[in-house]
Amino acid sequence: MEYIREFFVNEHPFVPYKPFGFIHSICILLVVICLIIIYLKRDKISALSEKTKRKILNAVAIIMLINMIIYNIAPHVFGYFDYKIHLPFQLCFISGYIFMFAILFKKDNLLKLTLFLSFIGPIPAILWPDMPSTFDDFNFWKYFISHHIFICASFFSYFALNYKVGLKDIIRAFLFANMLIFIMMPFNHIFNMNYIYSSEIPTNIVEMYPFIANFPPFLVIEVTGLIIAIFLYQLIRKRNKELSNV
Repeated sequence: MEYIREFFVNEHPFVPYKPFGFIHSICILLVVICLIIIYLKRDKISALSEKTKRKILNAVAIIMLINMIIYNIAPHVFGYFDYKIHLPFQLCFISGYIFMFAILFKKDNLLKLTLFLSFIGPIPAILWPDMPSTFDDFNFWKYFISHHIFICASFFSYFALNYKVGLKDIIRAFLFANMLIFIMMPFNHIFNMNYIYSSEIPTNIVEMYPFIANFPPFLVIEVTGLIIAIFLYQLIRKRNKELSNV
């Protein structure tokens, strides 16, 4: 029981996390390889039977759901709950919940929204996570499932379910993300929290890139999200042309 508690509470980190060290680099590489394979095999993925596609996506959604259930329950069970940290109000968690709901209840139109959010939220978190340790800490596995697996599953769903995404969908995703930020801003200010990083950019990122401290957090978030969305839309435009030619 003590070992299980340590796995969640992580009072004595054993396998340290190092920014862009071996483990971090492997995690990034795994995502990049997965996304490349999905893109190169997009036509084969698209040609899979509906039953196979749904089985794969349902399995991933259930894994993500179990991950979040544990994440929400464990702090209360082991007595380390902190409302400033453990509420599921980060962009990755919110978009992950929408993705799970869309997959499990076949609300495919919602996936047009989560496709962008699954990149805008997880990519910065994948590149610049803030963790004390890795394999010996539940937080590492929670982070891997809710970011690395989420982004790959979302990308897979785009080609598997063959839904078209237009410019209006980018605008909707942009407006939705901004709505979440503006909703969280007053709560962050009142309760001294930093969900969706609207109050301040994480310290570990500022230490790596000190010049970021000269810009308002909101501006940094907006520019980062915009760059990711523009890059993703170039792939989507190409895919829309491929679907139109079928």
